Amino acid sequence: MGPTLVGRAHAQAAGAAAPRMMDDGNLALTTGFVFPDAPPDALAAAFDSADPDLPLAVPCTVPVLRLGDRTILFDAGSGPMFMDSAGRLAASLEAAGISPADVTDVIFTHFHPDHLWGVTDDFDELTFPEAHYHMAQAEFDFWMAEDAVSNVDAGMETFVAGARSRLPRLAERGRFFKDGDEPLPGIEVAATPGHSPGHCSFLLHLGGDPLLITGDVFSHPLTIAHPQWRWGTDQDHDAAAAQRHRMIDRAISEKLRLAVFHMPAPGLGRIERGAEGARWVVEP
Repeated sequence: MGPTLVGRAHAQAAGAAAPRMMDDGNLALTTGFVFPDAPPDALAAAFDSADPDLPLAVPCTVPVLRLGDRTILFDAGSGPMFMDSAGRLAASLEAAGISPADVTDVIFTHFHPDHLWGVTDDFDELTFPEAHYHMAQAEFDFWMAEDAVSNVDAGMETFVAGARSRLPRLAERGRFFKDGDEPLPGIEVAATPGHSPGHCSFLLHLGGDPLLITGDVFSHPLTIAHPQWRWGTDQDHDAAAAQRHRMIDRAISEKLRLAVFHMPAPGLGRIERGAEGARWVVEP
């Protein structure tokens, strides 16, 4: 995660309120897929079953930030081509009075399908035609590399195909960032590779109560209680686990609010440490 960011000089997100968390449905997975190496007795205690085929609905929530005259999405959701249980972002935005043409910026944590594929609609047109697309150069380079398919786990080949079909169009309206940059005033990039090679989180400087958008550093409350457990779609399992440990320590020491894409609604909360370790505390 690099050095602590508290106390450093950064532009404040003038006129910004906290992001709204928009429902994009859920991923229909299994406990054995998301926690392939977890001890069976621990899974049984958490889910009342050690059956690895036990269905698990993983929520998807997309932060939307109003910043002056900008409407900013952090990731673009799943869209219509990934899972039937996901892809609800467009309807959620409409219910909030936000049209696709209102979106001025999309800032990506990474390019897995549930975060990227929503940039195109049923007709394979750009969902947010007026937006600028902000992305990590390292993440873009990984998915666009000629040998990308050989660098992902078996079963993730469609992730590569989906990214490669969308990213060239985004690059035409793209702006690339690296660790420590501010793609927009008050929004600071923190490189958090592990889940994917160019994965990034974002610290929003919102006056006296900064908020950390963590992407998929965490993907379930158990990834905080047991950060050493492997998550099924982590690209680099050891790096992802180390990143979770660092993020837990940072969130606690800096008393940060977190917005986490896959936590139960509303996806906002804090991390606290108790006698049995760290735990996710949902924001009331």
